[in-house]
Amino acid sequence: MALLPVTPPAGIVKNGTDYANKGRWVDGDLIRFENGFLKPIGGWSKLIATALDGEPIGMYAYAANDGEAVLGIGTRQKVYVLYKNTVTEITPSGFVNDAANDPLGYGAFHWGVEDYGDARSQSGLPLASGHFSFDNWGEDLIFCFSGDGKIYKWRPNTGGTADTIGTVVTGAPTGCQAIVVTNERHLVAIGSGGDPRKIAWSDREDRNTWTSSPTNTAGDLQIPTGGRALLGVKYQNDVIIFSDTGINRMYYTGSPFVYGIATAGSNCKAVSRRSVVATGNFLSWMGENSFFIYDGAVREIPCDVHDFVYDNLNVPGRKACWGGHNSNFNELWWGFPVGESQYLPNKYVIWNYRENTWAIGSLDRGCWIDQGVFDFPIAGDSSGFIYQHESTTLNASPNLGSSVPFCTTGPIELGNGDNYVQCNQILPDEEANTLPGVTISFKGKFTPLGSETDFGSFTFENDGYTDARFTARQVQMTVTGGTTQDFQVGNIRLNLRNRGRR
Repeated sequence: MALLPVTPPAGIVKNGTDYANKGRWVDGDLIRFENGFLKPIGGWSKLIATALDGEPIGMYAYAANDGEAVLGIGTRQKVYVLYKNTVTEITPSGFVNDAANDPLGYGAFHWGVEDYGDARSQSGLPLASGHFSFDNWGEDLIFCFSGDGKIYKWRPNTGGTADTIGTVVTGAPTGCQAIVVTNERHLVAIGSGGDPRKIAWSDREDRNTWTSSPTNTAGDLQIPTGGRALLGVKYQNDVIIFSDTGINRMYYTGSPFVYGIATAGSNCKAVSRRSVVATGNFLSWMGENSFFIYDGAVREIPCDVHDFVYDNLNVPGRKACWGGHNSNFNELWWGFPVGESQYLPNKYVIWNYRENTWAIGSLDRGCWIDQGVFDFPIAGDSSGFIYQHESTTLNASPNLGSSVPFCTTGPIELGNGDNYVQCNQILPDEEANTLPGVTISFKGKFTPLGSETDFGSFTFENDGYTDARFTARQVQMTVTGGTTQDFQVGNIRLNLRNRGRR
């Protein structure tokens, strides 16, 4: 027989059964697809040596006037800044954190389910996890936590002494869900004053003036759709307002109304405010049952791993889902909780939007921001650690555990009809020095429902020919990589010959 290529097309497909996805990658961890090659993701290192108090659930980075990077971090307990390589807690006085949302408590289930007075282990109700929104007003950090509702500021020390804690922005409304600073230099409050549909903004260049008058540009409006306004995200010249029904486009009009608003999409609710990602060219988010993109119009993203996400998502904990951009690799990452991990996202998917491929895996992360003023993407885990991703090899990554990069195919048919097929050699299209620590193994079957037999694992030889002896009609292939250095896997071929008929 001729040499048989067995490497599937790039990307994991995990909808339906493995047999329905024969000839494709169907499972994996700690891998990505780049330029058609299977590769490991980069490792991570600690940006901050010690753990913060509470799980990080929001971050924002910018440069102060002195050129120093500022990283604002909100955890479920406190607020921090990393500035001039020093971590400072800036939790405002009287700040209402997210810790009170831990237990589901009495009434989560109907009568008679579980024991009276105990916190409920599961519920069909979404957990009301709060959301941090950050922006900068010049070099000042501006932030709001939805569970607290106040708008705060913090100033670095380029003009003197740095603020020790966050303080309330004078004159700003309370009861807010989120904030954003527009390109026109208005500070915008989402859900202003506790009104779920109200969007208010300050006077231009004056964050302390919020009452409209003939001599200023402060004002407010109502979102035109039902539901609550939850989040504002800058997109080009507009602010996209996310509600619990869809999205609205808030646009600058100038005097006398200053801003207008129009519906931009419906039935496209974000599963979590943390799941919305701004890339510069488009917005994307994880919805209740689909992924979406907005680039002037809302579209659903076809997702090859839809079943992996939504069949396993912990629905009560879905407000903990997060999204992030990894621009160096043209990737969007989304994390989500599976199993009993209600507030702790422990699975992820990667969408390479340039190559339109998907990858999956397991990782403990709660929020993510792209590189910018920092050299690498930054993410936080449930233990309170902050990491720089893509900064080292996997084996040097803290809290990696025993995980290794791997990718597994669905069934691959080796023979035609009733023929048994014997494999004699494995031939990669890469030199062995591009495959350090990579092994390949097979599980063989004679029928789709028959018993499996393990073959391998095989290590690629330097001469490009790897001897392998096994007989089957179909196989499932697993490529496992090392953690000490990069590798790439291209086209793998098997040298086969017929062994006769069944």
